[in-house]
Amino acid sequence: MKGKLQPDHRAALLDLLHERSALSRAEMAEASGLSPATVSRTLASLIRAGMVREVPVATDGPGRPARIVELRPEGALVVGIDAGGSMLRGVLADLVGTVHRRVARSARDPRDADALLADLGALFDAAIAGSDRERVLAVAAGISGIVDHARGRVRMSPDLPGLDGVDVAARLAAALGVPVEVDNDDLLAAVGEAAVGAARGASDVVFLSLGYGLGAGILVDGRPLRGAGHAAGAIGALGSHRMDERASGRAIPGRYLSALAHTGRAADVAAVQPGLDARAVFELAAAGDPVARFVSEDVTAAIAAMASDVAAVVDPEVVVLGGGLAANRPQLADAVARHVATSVPFPPRVVVSALEGAAVVHGAVALALAHVRSHLPDAATGAGPTPRRRPTALQLV
Repeated sequence: MKGKLQPDHRAALLDLLHERSALSRAEMAEASGLSPATVSRTLASLIRAGMVREVPVATDGPGRPARIVELRPEGALVVGIDAGGSMLRGVLADLVGTVHRRVARSARDPRDADALLADLGALFDAAIAGSDRERVLAVAAGISGIVDHARGRVRMSPDLPGLDGVDVAARLAAALGVPVEVDNDDLLAAVGEAAVGAARGASDVVFLSLGYGLGAGILVDGRPLRGAGHAAGAIGALGSHRMDERASGRAIPGRYLSALAHTGRAADVAAVQPGLDARAVFELAAAGDPVARFVSEDVTAAIAAMASDVAAVVDPEVVVLGGGLAANRPQLADAVARHVATSVPFPPRVVVSALEGAAVVHGAVALALAHVRSHLPDAATGAGPTPRRRPTALQLV
């Protein structure tokens, strides 16, 4: 029909190149289901935009050398941000996700929205310092709390209460002059592990954030699970006795001190109280303290039960253990794996985070790149069917 707007296929071809690094035009047509003519027209637009390039490949024999298409990493830059608490972290990455700079700064006042947004703006400026600002096409931030991704609004953030009810995406975008996506930090940690970490290649993933608080990020068929109230993954509320009161880093020191007092070691309470945290309790357990060992073993049992409950509902391929309680504790992953293996019909792999404290920023980079691929300016028109998408691709926006 004359004048009918045809679909823009550039995002699908960029997705293919992101997943497979380099392809010939024929391979792109076969993988996408588009006609060779449509692939050629679409690639011409992407080449003009500086997103991809064609390079010759040496071949034996006469004739024109074969050519392959690959992403042009310097064609775009994105910024990924981890706003999971009072320490803000950011990275600058290119079109293939390679990180070129890491920056961090403290939040001056977690209760002040204007101060927090200014801190995030300063973090962005530090991340892109010395780079061509025109090439920065998107920013994504993982924020601690309940986040309405579609509206770009933080509904509730116990760690950054100044952002409660704030339209962070719109306000940051207006200040920075760049499109901004926001999402829950634990969810983006799951995305980061699936994109470049311990769950790479998996499309059904659970990331358990085991730190001062407890949370989970869940991917189902490559799509983030957010829930009707955007609160999916609130695992601290599991159980008749809330898990965050039994197994969080916030609760562990108090549990240890309470157990000490009940065993008649009241004098020890005053001795260990200054500076006591969950790590110190685990170190005491490793050194042979029977009360600390009891608390440590109960925390491990609680986390294992929690992982089994989530695995029974979601049926993931991989459960990734992240956060301070999981760092450098391979015995925790082993204990969780043993419990899960006897609790669900098809046990997932249980692994410790490969990205440690960088999982959120890597997930934010993946989200920002997904935005770039899905919101390209000056759309080229094409023809033919909607291109096929691989079911294992992360579908974030």
